[in-house]
Amino acid sequence: MENKKKLSVLAFVLMILTAVFGVTNIGIGYYQMGYAAIPMFIIGGILFFIPYILMMIEFGTGFRNQEGGIYTWMEKSVNRKYAFIGIMMWYSSYAIWIFTKSLSMWVPLSFMIFGKDITVVPVDFGTSINFGPFLLGIIGIILVLITTKLVTYGPTKFAKFTALGGISIVVLNIILMLGGILVFMINGFELSEPLTLSSFVTSPNADYQSVVPFLGFLVFAVFAFGGMEAMAGISDELENPKKNLKKSIFIAGGFIVICYVVGFLMIGAIMKHSSFGTEDVSSLSALFIIMENLGNSFDNVLGTSFLGTLFTKLSGLGMFLSYLGAFIALSYAPLKQLISGTPKKFWPESYQIENKNGVRVAALKMQAIIVIGFISVKSIVSLISPDGAAALYELTIKMTSVGMTIPYLFLIFAWYRYKKNDKLEKDIEFFKNKKLVTIIFYVTFITVLFGNVFAIITPFVEGDINSGIWTVIGPILFSLIAIVIYNKAEKR
Repeated sequence: MENKKKLSVLAFVLMILTAVFGVTNIGIGYYQMGYAAIPMFIIGGILFFIPYILMMIEFGTGFRNQEGGIYTWMEKSVNRKYAFIGIMMWYSSYAIWIFTKSLSMWVPLSFMIFGKDITVVPVDFGTSINFGPFLLGIIGIILVLITTKLVTYGPTKFAKFTALGGISIVVLNIILMLGGILVFMINGFELSEPLTLSSFVTSPNADYQSVVPFLGFLVFAVFAFGGMEAMAGISDELENPKKNLKKSIFIAGGFIVICYVVGFLMIGAIMKHSSFGTEDVSSLSALFIIMENLGNSFDNVLGTSFLGTLFTKLSGLGMFLSYLGAFIALSYAPLKQLISGTPKKFWPESYQIENKNGVRVAALKMQAIIVIGFISVKSIVSLISPDGAAALYELTIKMTSVGMTIPYLFLIFAWYRYKKNDKLEKDIEFFKNKKLVTIIFYVTFITVLFGNVFAIITPFVEGDINSGIWTVIGPILFSLIAIVIYNKAEKR
């Protein structure tokens, strides 16, 4: 085990890009907010992402010689119970993310092959029952089984697959950025969507023109930057982590911030916001509409008629590979930190046994069983009550919308306690002044808290009480599960 091969800087950077950066976030952000997404993402970057990156580097290097990732950070900085509740909330939200993504990642693959979403096309086999969602569930289960087997070969093996996801993200961004620049030049250096001062503070989307949902968008901007802790938490897998963790996170972080801000401007160069039309635009279809418009712009100039379809299919391929890479990386990193960091008595003995590749196979199999259980329930319900299955799926998404960002509050507070404890080792320190540490803590903590509060109250204000209740239930449920497991372990 001592001679286990480590990850290179490039592999680690691509893994970070795959797990953290979502090119679809650019499309979603522009559709929801237009140019108003730019200041929100800048606020999220300055008040959360940049200081959060530096916090994770300090944490990751300070505990680089210990397994357990964020659990170890929180336990050493605060206490065991606090750390366990925090990491269980964090892990639970990722487990549900794996479930939802196992069913939704086929949409971009469908666009790549067919140029449209066929996952919504009814499959009845001559009956009155739509077997489509059920078949999609079977495909999702197969994906979970294959991914679980792949992860057992260790991070240096599956990093080759996650690297494809990272590369596809880079390529998609190059196409979007260069394409936007070319369209900008073709249009006489004028944006298709006019840029004014008011466009930075007013959304062209009617659903985001009131104050509460507008400010609630901040939680999306924070979420779009999230996930860095998952990668920083496995810094022990990196070659020379004291030196390379800082370099890797800075490279990936800088790329992400630049791509988000420039990406919104380039979409404005490619198309008017009104080009989205009045049809429903899902979280996945926004980017396809943008890429199709990009291709159509070149078709109009060149007199061709195939580039719109080609760009749509290329974006489908790129998104599928990025989702696949994230699916693999996040099937490993959160679970590794949960099992390796928490006390052994919290779990069955078999969960602590590593194979020759350093992977806890028994724990990985249990994760697969849980995710497959979610998929099976959703798939079976889809045969009995299609509307009920769709509602169940939407509820799980709502449960994680806030649940995935609340653990950041746990980590930010733990970092504050870490900085206040002079007995804990600190290899790299970006914030040494005690007053500056306090300011950074309050700014980042309040930013995340502010975004979550508005995300929670938005559905209540809009009259969607059901969504509001389930948005609140998610974090509460994850906390209760953690407390039950913790109390049982304490009794043992």
